[in-house]
Amino acid sequence: MSLFSKSFKPLVIVTGLFSLSMSATIYAHGNDHENHHLPKEQHKHASKQSDVMVMDGYARATFALAKTGAVYFTLHNHSDSDKTLTSVSVSNDVASEAQIHTTVMEEDVMKMRELTDGVIIKAGEMVSFESGGRHIMLMGLTKGLEEGSEVALTLTFSDGSELPVLLPVKKEAGESHHHHH
Repeated sequence: MSLFSKSFKPLVIVTGLFSLSMSATIYAHGNDHENHHLPKEQHKHASKQSDVMVMDGYARATFALAKTGAVYFTLHNHSDSDKTLTSVSVSNDVASEAQIHTTVMEEDVMKMRELTDGVIIKAGEMVSFESGGRHIMLMGLTKGLEEGSEVALTLTFSDGSELPVLLPVKKEAGESHHHHH
């Protein structure tokens, strides 16, 4: 190796590294620039999805031939504006329909009623969907909800945003293998 090639080798390496670094910087800036010019609806949709968080969610395990099931969770609205959960959808592989329900007392009898106007989650607050209160009712189950499996739901809000969730199927505390209704 000549003296000439030994002295230029570090220069070639540094130049190559500098070129790679500049290429990465230009590429990253280009992507940021393109994203900056996306329609505002796309920016809003991305932020709307993260406005409401689902916590402690699960579907209650059922017996094998059950035709209905219940889903429970807590919704936390960490935005600056109220959100209204207007509907819930479920795959036809799981059930024919998902409805927002509440349990009410009528003449000493507990009855379930669909909440067709949805549920408001005030800015910065949480709303619980729990046994004996608000819950999601799965109607027309294709098969029972088996402990250890999962149920995918899509929560839809009045502003058009959607929140897909995947919830585990669990037995409720103190529940035995036999279901009595």
